[in-house]
Amino acid sequence: MTEITAKILDSTHLELSQPLFFHQGNIISIFIPDVVEKNVEENLWIEASKNHFLAAYDEGDAIYDKL
Repeated sequence: MTEITAKILDSTHLELSQPLFFHQGNIISIFIPDVVEKNVEENLWIEASKNHFLAAYDEGDAIYDKL
């Protein structure tokens, strides 16, 4: 599977970040993530929380790793 990005031009048109090498008329599947970008500021908070989530825990907190 290949993943590329696309810019939404309107409700029925996308601008792909790179060309697709399929014949005209072929059908492809497009998967849309459940989280839709609302605004850039919110996305920055989401990304920061992902990056710093584990930093909140001490190595000694990993009790399940010792099983």
